[in-house]
Amino acid sequence: MYRAPPSRSTNSLRVAIDARYVREKPSGIGAYVHALVDRLPDLAHSDHFLFWAHPLAPRPLSRAANTSAVTIRAGPTAPWPVIWPQCYASFTNVDVFHSPHNTMPRGLPCASVVTVHDVMAIERPDLHLQGLERVVKSVYFRQAIWRALRQATRLVAPSKATADRICMLLPEAAARLTVIWLAPDACFRPPEDLAVAKERAACLSGAESPYLLVIGSNTPSKRHDLAIAAFANAVPRPWRLVLVQSRKARDGLVGLANRLHVADRIVWLDTIAREDLVTLIQAAGGLIQPSIYEGFGLPVLEAMACGCPVVASDIAPLREITASTAVLFPAGDFDALARALRDFVRSSGLRQSLGEQGLSRAQDFSWDHCARETLKVYRDAAARRP
Repeated sequence: MYRAPPSRSTNSLRVAIDARYVREKPSGIGAYVHALVDRLPDLAHSDHFLFWAHPLAPRPLSRAANTSAVTIRAGPTAPWPVIWPQCYASFTNVDVFHSPHNTMPRGLPCASVVTVHDVMAIERPDLHLQGLERVVKSVYFRQAIWRALRQATRLVAPSKATADRICMLLPEAAARLTVIWLAPDACFRPPEDLAVAKERAACLSGAESPYLLVIGSNTPSKRHDLAIAAFANAVPRPWRLVLVQSRKARDGLVGLANRLHVADRIVWLDTIAREDLVTLIQAAGGLIQPSIYEGFGLPVLEAMACGCPVVASDIAPLREITASTAVLFPAGDFDALARALRDFVRSSGLRQSLGEQGLSRAQDFSWDHCARETLKVYRDAAARRP
């Protein structure tokens, strides 16, 4: 239910945050926005935070007294709130609007902050979307990202790698750009009892044999086909490959697994509860992240926070996150990934060492730090407003 904001005090800010990625369906951007929703009100008691809420989001988004919410019926990537935002929510007395998912609405009457997670839609549209969605979003999505890069009062990037890509596209954006790392939620941590975690994971995956894990949507940029092909070539029994992704996304991969004669060693899991995902990561022999394009790579960091060793593509965002605590291979190189997996599954010592190093590195990332730095960006954006 919408609660009207209280009357403004002299030095307070009113910040509207598009929180429509917080809903029943988990996502990396959803985790990011949820972290801000949870922390910002307690960091700035004199400020007021108005959340744009998805109809399927849990209610209330926040119980803090300095918050309110308005339900936006359209989804976060729908065109209409981007084209006509003031038809969906009032901007009366709003000082700063934060779009945390790449795009900037038109005609904002206040200071703006946009988190640009990646610029794949501009640099590699062939990897970004497929089918009808690509056709529809080509009309407005790229334009809304360019609008953010050119017009947003302040920009936030989740990694230096993404900030560098933004500055390559638009050098003058550098003066308005801040890098603020994402972080793993507190639930991503080493298991209290590894044996218990492995027992629970065996129930989830259907067997007690060791497995490697792949997480996320099967989009062209993720190259899950490469993970399956390298697994088939280099990883012997009794190892299995567990893929956590929606049933719709796996169609082409199932055919590939059949052609490579490893279908009986691959486990497909639909979107699962957060606690079950944590268990699968904790008990895994390792996580494979074969992406050829990323803005950050949150599953890699979540695995590291659980003490799970990582094999990942050698691309700038993943180098930044892992900082020499993972096995990296040239992006898209089948032979290199196969060699890496062959060595990885043969050496328990290597896996243990990488798990320990990754766990230590993960301590450098904090949602509390992310929220504090984001609040500074809001204040700077409000101060820059003419």
